[in-house]
Amino acid sequence: LVAAMLDLECASSNDQTFSHSDLRRTARTLMQFAPGTDFICSGYSSTPNYDNMFAGSNWDAEDFDDWTVIQRDLKVNGGLIPAREEEVVAVRNKAARALQALFKALGLPPITDQEVEAATYANGSKDMPPRDKVADIKAAQDLLNRGVTGVDFVKGLAKEGHQDVAQSILNLLKQKISGDYLQTSAIFDRDFNVISAINNKNDYQGAGTGYRVEGEDWERIKNIPNAIDPRDI
Repeated sequence: LVAAMLDLECASSNDQTFSHSDLRRTARTLMQFAPGTDFICSGYSSTPNYDNMFAGSNWDAEDFDDWTVIQRDLKVNGGLIPAREEEVVAVRNKAARALQALFKALGLPPITDQEVEAATYANGSKDMPPRDKVADIKAAQDLLNRGVTGVDFVKGLAKEGHQDVAQSILNLLKQKISGDYLQTSAIFDRDFNVISAINNKNDYQGAGTGYRVEGEDWERIKNIPNAIDPRDI
């Protein structure tokens, strides 16, 4: 409340689990969905809880469907967009192949095609083939000793044919130098422009004057693939 009153960035926690009760978790979050807040989640965990090295998020990969339904029913932009299975599979496969290519470019222990296939469809680490952990740890230390930087990642990805991913990483590195994303309530748009409280001030003046989900954003949020058509009941 103090952060909101002083117009400071208000990321309403949820990056730390506080209850195993689905009812409690939902009830707590509804009080952030309804009145609004800068960021409902500091970062929504895309992994199952057992894989979260930061002690688990209040919302994680098991809750995607619930989250998108709450967004639609309350007409709130909670940061996630419903996606079809084939779209998710394509993105995950692309990410796994980019990582496979980067490991090759950096001379790290190879990622096999079997691992790429498993990562494309895995729910979590329990669904992945075993790796030589000792070799991976030695390679990580070697990476540090060689003084590898983010620029080497960009070069490696570009060299192996992943130019678009390389460009995105380069854009992020540029942003780390400029630091504009450190401003209050900052986010990137799809072109890596920074939108923050500095260049897009909070002009909220009471009920009905705040952000509204509409247009293309609303069409995407409400388009839930697993929704049941009432006419089919």
